[in-house]
Amino acid sequence: RCEWLVPGLLAEKVVQLIKTLPQKIRRNLVPVPEFAAAFCRDVPSANTPLLQALARYIREQKQLDVLLDAFRPEQLPPHLLMNYRVMDEHGRQLGMSRNFSQLHSEHAPRAAPVIAAVTVDKQEALCEQRCTSWSFRTFTETRQVKRAGQEVTLYNALLDEGDAVLLRAFDTREAAQAAHRGGLRRLFMLLLKEQVKYLEKNLPEAQRLGMLFMPFGTQQELHQQILAMAFDRACLNDPLPTTETEFTARAKEAKNRLLLIAQELARLVLGVLTEHQALQKSLPQLKAHHQAHQDIRAQLEFLLHGGFIRDTPYERLQHVPRYLKAINLRIEKLRANPARDAQCMVQLQPLLQALQKFRQAQQRDPRVDEFAWLLQELRVSLFAQELKTPVIVSVKRLEKMLAALRI
Repeated sequence: RCEWLVPGLLAEKVVQLIKTLPQKIRRNLVPVPEFAAAFCRDVPSANTPLLQALARYIREQKQLDVLLDAFRPEQLPPHLLMNYRVMDEHGRQLGMSRNFSQLHSEHAPRAAPVIAAVTVDKQEALCEQRCTSWSFRTFTETRQVKRAGQEVTLYNALLDEGDAVLLRAFDTREAAQAAHRGGLRRLFMLLLKEQVKYLEKNLPEAQRLGMLFMPFGTQQELHQQILAMAFDRACLNDPLPTTETEFTARAKEAKNRLLLIAQELARLVLGVLTEHQALQKSLPQLKAHHQAHQDIRAQLEFLLHGGFIRDTPYERLQHVPRYLKAINLRIEKLRANPARDAQCMVQLQPLLQALQKFRQAQQRDPRVDEFAWLLQELRVSLFAQELKTPVIVSVKRLEKMLAALRI
């Protein structure tokens, strides 16, 4: 909600965000102040992140698809970012920053999830039972509790227990949402168990996929990850269901699409794994180039690991084959011009070190993830320009992102 600032500043923020877009998109939104004013008038502020709402509005009004990476929020002046203060129970200020994630990582209590309050038979109760179906009335996203004399919001979630789900509450919306999507997916899979069995036996190119996945895990693990992502794409579109009626309707709607979605995902994963296999033939050439060898190994560990299908958002996974092609092109060019590769590494190294520090600090900030994926695009731009990037990316842009992350 705080991304939307206060009404008096929202239009200015939207104008500045639009001005960070590439010229080929921006020219369709002129005059920018009028387009921003229309957005502020037509789109009520809600729980939807501001950039998502703005990208959706541009698509609806101008039939233009705008990747969230195309915006450059790091270029916004500080007064267009909400300022936060953390106070203790005595009213003393513990911290102040425009970076909420940093404040949270420094000051939030490390509390374990607690039993969630849910509605059972029209009465609120603490529900500890394992649920294998939607056996509760209504799922409520939040509840209020008293802490140090203040009313604090807890965030409810369904927790995936493998063969059932449990109801729990978390201190942060992000932790609850991450758990809840997994729990809700499990409920859908339990309801559509016949479809799950069918998909497990009928994924296209199953044997070949299993062979290519062997460096990362078993065929069963591969199938589980593809199924999980298929259910995410078929069943977990926002807004998520909060009643049994909505849940059942969503399952009915998804039932006929699951096979097509799973087949599409299997083809995408096959493309990733095929590029990975092709890359294995080139990797031995790196032994004579220690710095490049270490860097590419680290890059591959980021892109591909045992849970990469489960852990990589679909919109990012689509680009992984291109990143792997870019590595192959880099290796080809390295043999002919190692000096140029070294020059590119000089530009890349400070950004990689900064990312490593953010990871070590374990800051839960989605902007750090965005920074990590834009680094992959920067690698394409530096080492394999011919493959092109879907967004404008440069060392200067990422340096500005770093500066914004440190505010």
